[in-house]
Amino acid sequence: MKEIYFTLPYRRSKKSVRIKYGQEKNKFLVMTYDGEINGKVSSENSPKEEVFDVEQEMLKRVSEIKKGLIESQWVIQDKNSILQPSFLKTEIIDGVISFEFKVDVDPEKLDERRTEIARDFVQNIDGEIKTSIRKGVVNKGS
Repeated sequence: MKEIYFTLPYRRSKKSVRIKYGQEKNKFLVMTYDGEINGKVSSENSPKEEVFDVEQEMLKRVSEIKKGLIESQWVIQDKNSILQPSFLKTEIIDGVISFEFKVDVDPEKLDERRTEIARDFVQNIDGEIKTSIRKGVVNKGS
């Protein structure tokens, strides 16, 4: 069975929807689970099940559910990334740019993500500096 995860962003606790679908014996099932993620605790209600005789009907129903959720601003998520959002804090002190972020994730994944963010941050700043130099922009604040 295949699964698709959705979350509703911009909330203190995340609302979640999990769609599980596929063939079970000679029938095609769509199971929809509503839930909530609040900090480290997550909960799911019992699934709503729909049974289809033909695979195309099942896939059409999954497509309708996905379309409705996306139109309502739900976001498709990777199963492993459904956690509380990270909180990124950026500061400039004495001309030095620093950033700190707090998340509730696996330490290994956190280190990988921290490295990725630092690399992207440096690349973006480098790009902005090069653009400013090309345009002849002078920092008048110093």
